[in-house]
Amino acid sequence: MKRTALLILAAALAAALPGCDAGLPEEVAGCDYVHRQARFAIDVPEGWRVQESRGAVTVFVVAPASAPGRANVTVAIERAGRFPTAEALARTAAERLRRLKGLRRLGTDERTLADGTKALTATFEHTAAGAVVRQRQMVVLAGGQAFTVTATAAPPETFAEHEEAFEIVFRSFRAAW
Repeated sequence: MKRTALLILAAALAAALPGCDAGLPEEVAGCDYVHRQARFAIDVPEGWRVQESRGAVTVFVVAPASAPGRANVTVAIERAGRFPTAEALARTAAERLRRLKGLRRLGTDERTLADGTKALTATFEHTAAGAVVRQRQMVVLAGGQAFTVTATAAPPETFAEHEEAFEIVFRSFRAAW
């Protein structure tokens, strides 16, 4: 009797697995992490872990404890109503950055994501909690939402060691499918 119940449960679980990706575009279903409610997906670097939150920052992707320095990537989401274009969103992000203590801009860039969405990035350093951090921020406007994806490393010298992992998240970002 017990064995039969276990076999039935195992069969039910196996049948449910393919349904997890149901309704997702193939390129989204293939991502390591999918947030269905916020409608974004990313790949997660090997050994990194995802923590969800209910605040403005929806997801934290955290480097392994054994990695040098402290590194993470966050995804923050807000309504895009007041941002008619990605450039307007980037201007607002830049205004927010001006408030950071010891801000030093290192560069900006424009990229096209895998799904064809335009994204703008800025790389900068500032002081947070008494320590200098380096961040790269990517802003994306899609599906009526403004996404801010921020990669952080402290101390700044460790940013280069994590850059490949940061790029995995940035390059794979998909939203508003």
